[in-house]
Amino acid sequence: MNWSLILGIGIPTIIILSFGRYIYRTYNELTYFQIQTEKQASNVEVHLKKKFDLIPALAEVVKGYAKHESSTFTDITKLRSQWGASKNIDEKIKTGNMLESMLSKLLVVQERYPQLKADKSFQNIQKSIGYVEKELTHERKLYNQRVKRYNVRLRLFPRNIIAKIFGFKEREFFSKEM
Repeated sequence: MNWSLILGIGIPTIIILSFGRYIYRTYNELTYFQIQTEKQASNVEVHLKKKFDLIPALAEVVKGYAKHESSTFTDITKLRSQWGASKNIDEKIKTGNMLESMLSKLLVVQERYPQLKADKSFQNIQKSIGYVEKELTHERKLYNQRVKRYNVRLRLFPRNIIAKIFGFKEREFFSKEM
């Protein structure tokens, strides 16, 4: 038996197979976390859609009481359309954050109009928005946790090299603040 031939072929083969196995496992792990992140992003998107579908009804109720707030209504309508037309999740996140800010402004209008607070339609819509907001907060937390796990894996060495080779990109966090 020629040991130098066995060592000369066997060791490089084992190293190459181990390296190939590492690439295979890393690629599959990154793909798994990417899919989990995308799945959670769609859950957030569903809850945002529920919330943003309540906006026209809220705007109509508020319009009757606050006629001079028309620029706020126009901005909300534009942002809602822009959110619906967004093609990828990052655009939706940015537009959603702006829309959340505008919705807060709309809800602040109630402070200036006590008779609006007493309106049953307004109260029902506000309760619905509150319920959806609770669900949305939970979904956002899960999304941000998954994005964190995914992004950390993309940054770790040597996974970051494999991630760059296969075109994995970091995801944005979903923040409520602007």
